[in-house]
Amino acid sequence: MARRTKAEAEQTRRMILAAALDLFAAKGYELTTLDDVARRIRLTKGAVYWHFKSKTALFDELVSSQSEKHGAQIARDLPDPTCLSDVPGFFSEWTRLIATSSANRKFFRMMMSLWWMEKKSEAIQFRLSQMEKTFFSNIENMLRHLQRKGEIRPDADLAAVARVLGALWIGFTAFQLNCDSGAKWLRTIGLGFDAVVCAVGGNRFKSEEKRE
Repeated sequence: MARRTKAEAEQTRRMILAAALDLFAAKGYELTTLDDVARRIRLTKGAVYWHFKSKTALFDELVSSQSEKHGAQIARDLPDPTCLSDVPGFFSEWTRLIATSSANRKFFRMMMSLWWMEKKSEAIQFRLSQMEKTFFSNIENMLRHLQRKGEIRPDADLAAVARVLGALWIGFTAFQLNCDSGAKWLRTIGLGFDAVVCAVGGNRFKSEEKRE
């Protein structure tokens, strides 16, 4: 019986997280209350509080769990580029992973709404700062690996390049989630990333085979 009770509690916890993701993505973090979350899955507010002591605690757990799931998905389905010419395709495929997953789409939209929120609590600001640092650091590490392989010029400012690529990816992903642009979008993202990688790869990269 104890095992069943523990399993049921875990299932309820997952239901609360799923409901929070739906509401935070649709209504925004500020406008969503724990009452809203409880009503979404037909629980009492007290039941939600039993699992999460505050909306901030619920948000923290949601960000941690979704980040962990998405990180595992990237590690499994999206290998790092092995050469500079693979970089545009890497980011395009990353966007596809977001666009083709309901949970990923909701999480992306939730985080975008938080970044644009005018007034943020210290807890939210801290979490956003952590995610931003990790996001750009991961891209920079990927570029550093390519630089060690001779794919990127030794004098390239990798931190700056990582921020340009990251900003491009965020913008193009947001555009893809909100617009049905098809092939035009694919050509646009290809041109944008090609321009950046050509700049850091120099003549060596420009002489490689052209993208179709």
